[in-house]
Amino acid sequence: MEIEVLSSFEETRGAWEELAERAAISPYQYYLFLSAWSDTIGRAEGARPFLIVARNACGRPLALLPLCIRRRWGLNFALFLGGRDSNFNLPLLDPSAGFVEADLRALIREAARRAPTRLDLIYLRNQPKCFGGAYNPLAFETAMPSASFAYGATLPARVEELAARLSKDTRKKLRKKEARLAQIGPLSYEHCATGERAREIIDALIAQKTARFIETGAANACDLESRRVFLSKLSAGAGEDGLELHALCVGERIVATYAGIVRCGRFSAMLNSFDADSDIARASPGDLLLHALMRNLVSRGVTHFDLGAGEARYKSAVCDETIELCDVIIATSPRGVLAAGIFLAFLRIKRYIKQTPALATFYHDVWRSLAKWG
Repeated sequence: MEIEVLSSFEETRGAWEELAERAAISPYQYYLFLSAWSDTIGRAEGARPFLIVARNACGRPLALLPLCIRRRWGLNFALFLGGRDSNFNLPLLDPSAGFVEADLRALIREAARRAPTRLDLIYLRNQPKCFGGAYNPLAFETAMPSASFAYGATLPARVEELAARLSKDTRKKLRKKEARLAQIGPLSYEHCATGERAREIIDALIAQKTARFIETGAANACDLESRRVFLSKLSAGAGEDGLELHALCVGERIVATYAGIVRCGRFSAMLNSFDADSDIARASPGDLLLHALMRNLVSRGVTHFDLGAGEARYKSAVCDETIELCDVIIATSPRGVLAAGIFLAFLRIKRYIKQTPALATFYHDVWRSLAKWG
C-alpha cells in the first residue's frame, strides 16, 4: 500500500467520496459531517486533522482513517474526528481489500511515524464491532468495552405496527401528556425544516441546551457557539448529506427539538433538547417529539433508527437493540506507554460508574452540586 498522511480535507475528498460508496460506515463518517465538524467545533477545541489514506499500486483508495490530533494532559493524542458529536466511529475501508487487524496496525504505525508532531497515544473510541452487517477490523482483539452502549431499533414498514409496539398504558400516558400540553396552546409537529425555519429550530435547540448546561455546569458559551455554527453548516448541506431538524411547538413556541442525519435508510439522532419550564417539562415534550419523529421516519420508509451512545430511560423505552461499542488504545512513544496504563484504569472506572445505576446517579448529583457552588 501507498500511505498518505494529510491535513487538508480537500486533498482527500475524491478518495473519501469513493470509499464512502463502498465502505460500511455510519452517517458520522461522511465528508460533509466531518469536514464541517473540523472547521467549527474541532477548530475551537484545537483538533488538527490527521487524515490517513492508503492506496494500492494503481492509486485506488483502499482505506481512510479520519483522525485528528489533540493535546491533552501534556500528551499528543490521535483521535477520531467528530468528538462527542459522533456516536459511532469507523474507518472507511474498501471491503474488497480484505483488511485484517495486522494490516491496520501496520498502517497506523506507519502513519504515526509520519505524523506532523510526535504522537504519544492513539485512542480510537466508540467503535461498533460490526456495523451495517460488516465486521470492523479496526476493533482489535485487545479492544476494551466503551463506557456506554449505543441504542437502536429496526423500524417496521407501517406506522400502525410502530404504535402496536407500545403498551396500552404507554399510549394512554402519551395522549394525556399531549392533552396537558395542549392546554397551554395548540400543538404542532414539524419535520425536516429548511431555510429560516431550520435556523430558528437550531437557535431554540442551542438556547435549551444552554439552560441545561448552566444548570449542570457541563459546557461553556464557546462550546455552544461553535456547535451552533456546526449545525448551521450541516443544515445547509444538500440532500441526504444535510442535517434534519424536527420540532414540537406549542403555539409559536418551540418546546422540543431533534437534530439528526438520514443516510442509507438509517436515521442517527445527534442532539435533542426540550424547554425546561416546569409547566412544559412535566408534559415530557421530548418524549412526544421522539414518538412523532419515529412515526415520520416510518412513513418515509426509513428502516433503522439510533439514538447514539449513553444510557437514558427514553432510549431504552423505544429501542430494542443495544449496540456494543469498544475502545482501542495504542501507545506510540515511551511517554505514551507510561500513560496508557493510567488511562486504561481511568476508562475502566468510568465504565463501571456508568454501568452501575446507583453510582451513576451519585456522580451526576455531585457534579451538579459542584457546578451550582461555582
